[in-house]
Amino acid sequence: MEKKIVLFIVLSVGIIVGTSYFFPAPKKNPPVKVVPMVSPEKPANPEKGVLPPPQEPAFTGSPGSEEKRIRVNTPLYQATLSNRGAVIRQWELKTYQEKDGKTEIKLLKDETGLYPLSVEVKDDNSYFIKGVYALEGEDLFLDETKKAGTLTFLLKDPASGRSVQKKLTFHSDSYTVDIELQTENIPYYEFLLGSNFGIHEWGDKNSIGFVGPISLIDNKVVKENPAKIHQDIIYEGKSAWTAIQDKYFLSALIPKNEGLKTIVKSLKENEVTVGAVVAPGKAAISQESFVLYAGPKKLSDLSSLHIFLEETVDFGWFIAGSWSLVRLIAQPLFSILNFLHSYTHNYGVAIIILTVLIKALFIPLTHKSYKSMKGMQAIQPLMAELQKKYKNDKQRLNREIMELYKAHKVNPVGGCLPMILQIPVFVALFNIFNTTIELRQAPFMFWITDLSDFDPLYVLPVIMGITMFIQQKIQPSNLDPTQAKIMLFLPVIFTFFFLKFSSGLVLYWMVNNILSIAQQFITARYFANGGKTLSRAGKKG
Repeated sequence: MEKKIVLFIVLSVGIIVGTSYFFPAPKKNPPVKVVPMVSPEKPANPEKGVLPPPQEPAFTGSPGSEEKRIRVNTPLYQATLSNRGAVIRQWELKTYQEKDGKTEIKLLKDETGLYPLSVEVKDDNSYFIKGVYALEGEDLFLDETKKAGTLTFLLKDPASGRSVQKKLTFHSDSYTVDIELQTENIPYYEFLLGSNFGIHEWGDKNSIGFVGPISLIDNKVVKENPAKIHQDIIYEGKSAWTAIQDKYFLSALIPKNEGLKTIVKSLKENEVTVGAVVAPGKAAISQESFVLYAGPKKLSDLSSLHIFLEETVDFGWFIAGSWSLVRLIAQPLFSILNFLHSYTHNYGVAIIILTVLIKALFIPLTHKSYKSMKGMQAIQPLMAELQKKYKNDKQRLNREIMELYKAHKVNPVGGCLPMILQIPVFVALFNIFNTTIELRQAPFMFWITDLSDFDPLYVLPVIMGITMFIQQKIQPSNLDPTQAKIMLFLPVIFTFFFLKFSSGLVLYWMVNNILSIAQQFITARYFANGGKTLSRAGKKG
């Protein structure tokens, strides 16, 4: 029996360590078309229009002669734009810092290759990317007194009669930018998010979370490994959004017209972009609307957009409006954790309270488990007799053992059930502590300054190992002395595993162990039935 318990314990750790392997995203990608880009002859917009009718450009103006930099400053971010290409050149988050706690996070650096909001016309991709646009507007400083501001860029090509107008509306209380894009005499173009816009760091092989292009196509989250993108990829399905993300941040392009196709491009090694393919065909004037989101993967902010952009937070895979078991557990747990934090203002304290609540939920099961293990311990002498008596008759031995279980009302799998049920909870909490930006750089107390990172002094893992050892010692056991000695290495193994786990997860497991010790002590003293005298009822000679 204890061998099975050990197996489940090791399995739970194995799942947590290799969660991306045990709970991978499904491979049922929507239809994807990999093609060399050519201009289509027919309009690609759907019949069901969701946009206002095309209008003449809002203002007329000659192309600018000089490049100008325009600043947008809000309480959440500060951005720099250029009228050369009418693009974003810098995007810096003001409320998130690097590990030093001082330097603000840069989602876009000025030395990038392709800049966000570039319009690429396939048969002439330089004029509207490198041209200097006429500008209507000036530096924006947004706050509670001025909550929104608009910049408009316009560039006309006199030789071809083509034009591009970009109208950008910024908001003081949001990471979103409203975009109105109007073109004239351009039958086909790509509206692109720029090189790695939204990726703060690529991470390493041991990091948690997907880095690269991610899109929601036909209600399916589709990810593309940057290393495997060798040609432009076009998604044929209904596009809700397309984004570039890392573990904690992202930029997303959200088309108001879901009939637009999404494109994913590799610009060079470790440099990708995504965007929308717009093909108005022979229509003289075309107008499309988008929303740009560039900021943290904060669940409340993403959920408020009501387009499932919160699925970029990796609680577990998402497909066709349904969730995995881990996601179904993780999202409510995270909501409870945030609710507790709203009162405690300390995620470490909130984790402790959450652990108590989870433990209370499992009290009936763990109590039955303890009684089952005590019962198994008590009938061990009877089982040894049966094994000796029927050692040459396996079928008879199995029947006699089942009768023994029945006679003494012992469930041989009762000790394993609570552990099986808790594995999804462990994995869900692992995902929460390792992928949610709310826990990034969240302090607990003393030397624990980041609950998403490992304990730099390794105090919590050591205490966790000690509590596990104590729990193991007081737990009913049917092991022989040799097996019992081997089991003593289990806390050491767990301690080794947990050295580099997030301190939030280690804190949870440590508190869970302490509560388990208390429950076992109370159960052994007041509720255990081990003191009852066992009879040989049900034992056949």
